[in-house]
Amino acid sequence: MKKLIVTILAILVVLSSALATDKRVQALGNDPYMLPGDDASIQLFPQRINDMNLVYFRDVHLASPDYLLVVGDPGKTWGFYGGSTEKDDYINVLRSLGSKSAIRLGGRFGIIRDSSLDDDKEAPPTTDEFSLSKLNMMMDFEFGMDMGDTEFSTNLSFGLTPDDINALVGALTTPHGSYFREVKSGASTTKDEGKASKLSFVLQTKARAKKGLFFFDNSYALFGIGYQGSSSEYTAANTKIEDQSEGAFSIYSSYHLFNNQNLANDKIFLVYGLGGLMNFSRTADENLLSGSESKDTDMSFGIVAPVFNIGLEAKLKYASLRFGMERMITSLGYSSSTQVYKSGLVDDEDTQSSFVLGANGIYNYNAGMGFNYGDLKLDVLINNNFWLMGPQMLFSGDPAVFGTFAICADIVYMF
Repeated sequence: MKKLIVTILAILVVLSSALATDKRVQALGNDPYMLPGDDASIQLFPQRINDMNLVYFRDVHLASPDYLLVVGDPGKTWGFYGGSTEKDDYINVLRSLGSKSAIRLGGRFGIIRDSSLDDDKEAPPTTDEFSLSKLNMMMDFEFGMDMGDTEFSTNLSFGLTPDDINALVGALTTPHGSYFREVKSGASTTKDEGKASKLSFVLQTKARAKKGLFFFDNSYALFGIGYQGSSSEYTAANTKIEDQSEGAFSIYSSYHLFNNQNLANDKIFLVYGLGGLMNFSRTADENLLSGSESKDTDMSFGIVAPVFNIGLEAKLKYASLRFGMERMITSLGYSSSTQVYKSGLVDDEDTQSSFVLGANGIYNYNAGMGFNYGDLKLDVLINNNFWLMGPQMLFSGDPAVFGTFAICADIVYMF
């Protein structure tokens, strides 16, 4: 069940657009939806570029940190972003469509083709023809609009990329895409060919409103569907030895109530939220490899509730101190899997299922510091492992690897 929880959270993280002050968000409970008016809101709703002009760099210790530039008058604002996360993209822009709406567009297109021909004319004459081609295409589009007290955005992502041919793993650099080789020697001809590709699709909608329930003044909701499919085929010496297809479909949603309170004349701020997550996924995998056949089907459903976030920020003259906590408890989870394997005289079918109610979830707590020099800010994150392992220098792009201190940081300049 912990694997199910991690899968749910990974999907939600991957499908979110990460653009703005990440370290402050993580230090205050790990949810930017609780910070309306902050530049972190740009990662949720593209129309927030109408609120501010800024230059932002995330993870400045990396050789190619992510960046965001927002410039222009409200209603006529442009935004440009990129870096290590979108390093292969041709275009990543945000553009205002008036003072209450904006779009975000990312795109990538590339074709790589390698070919060779070895023609030996001695007796018997031999030719060896080889080609490898790869197609990489991605489109990411998001539209956001304000309607009264409600902000919303809809995001559509589509991608087609090369994948691996299992029989060629280790022989050629992955991914393979489309492969062809033909060897002619005298009257004999041997042909090897294969292809592998991956298709992904995501449709996601988010909304945040100044309306809540009970003692909460605000609410945030997210709903999305995603699909990823891949296939690979390979024929060697005119005999098909690989025919594989995989497909994964998911539906996910979350709902949160939250407050953002000023406790002491812009000196101490408290943010706290309560909500839950839901995820349903189904995967199917069919393989024909070297005479054996296997079929795997997995289904999982999970509700993570309650999800509780709280963060406290104290602002001094040139610095801010932050502490945040995120607590998740799995209240309900179900998963099942079926595995079928056939090879020669072997014909096996295995079925497994699990049900969990009230298991322990995930507990995260972070601390951070912010240094303010007028419109220039430096945000530093200290994560869980710092408290357990002490200060360690971090030079990778993954903050979860080691505890971090004064090295995992973001810089933002607002003008």
